[in-house]
Amino acid sequence: MIGSEFWAKYFRDYDKLNLVPSYVELLASICQELRPEPGSLVLDIGSGTGNLALRLQGMGCRVVALDFCRDALQCHRVKHDDCRLVLADLTKGLPFKEDSFDAIASNNVLYTLSAGDQIRAMKEFHRVLKPGGRIALANPRAGWKPLAIYGRGISLSMHTVGLGVTVFRMVRWIVPTARMFYYNRKLAKESRYHYFEPDEQRRLLAESGFRTISDTRWVYGGQAMLDCAAK
Repeated sequence: MIGSEFWAKYFRDYDKLNLVPSYVELLASICQELRPEPGSLVLDIGSGTGNLALRLQGMGCRVVALDFCRDALQCHRVKHDDCRLVLADLTKGLPFKEDSFDAIASNNVLYTLSAGDQIRAMKEFHRVLKPGGRIALANPRAGWKPLAIYGRGISLSMHTVGLGVTVFRMVRWIVPTARMFYYNRKLAKESRYHYFEPDEQRRLLAESGFRTISDTRWVYGGQAMLDCAAK
């Protein structure tokens, strides 16, 4: 069973890849769909080491970053401590009052829950979001292929910085990438997790009370679905 020790190791290697172009593109896509107003209070659910939270903060948002992994939050604090960091477990509800946030973002988090916990978590998202607030969710699809994500990163790098810099980056990425492939194989075998089929994330948003749900946008080398909705 995957536990906190696994995620502590995962995040250490994951953060070494935070400049991979396909990952940077994913974060940009989430922010683009969310469209938060400067000064808005945004909840980043499953914030990990803070990459999305820091990007939102750079857009002028006030960010609350929530994760269940203490090591990840400590890494976030080292990068920048001007965020409110909250240690909490999604399966136990959110430690916030109703209608607390202007917007919610969550990247690659819900798939680590069972189908039942996903429903309960989504209802919690709806509870703490203000009326009219927006939510943006990205999660890997069922049967997702890590190599496609890596390939997208190489393609973007070639297009933006050329062959030489791309080869240099690939050499730097070899060890953390190999470890991430190992971690991802373990994640794929975790029987408790539930990966979304196409349109399943949209249906879950609708069943939890969200409205104005976007068409699914395929991101992360076509391996993840991104949906946005409003309360």
